Amino acid sequence: MPDRPRIVVLGGGFGGVGAIKKLGDADADVLLVDQHDYHTFQPLLYQVATVGGSRRSVATCSTIRRMSR
Repeated sequence: MPDRPRIVVLGGGFGGVGAIKKLGDADADVLLVDQHDYHTFQPLLYQVATVGGSRRSVATCSTIRRMSR
């Protein structure tokens, strides 16, 4: 029986996280490589800098492991 295919996704940004979510049901071993183990929603950072948003809305940067489940 052949080994399962291996898919390596480089980067945990929007594209990388989206790719591992789509590949979650694939019959393959999916590996995401990123220098951080979290994903920050950067479009909201300006709101925190200008006190227009709460830190919690941005600082709840989920770990990539949790997002991929």
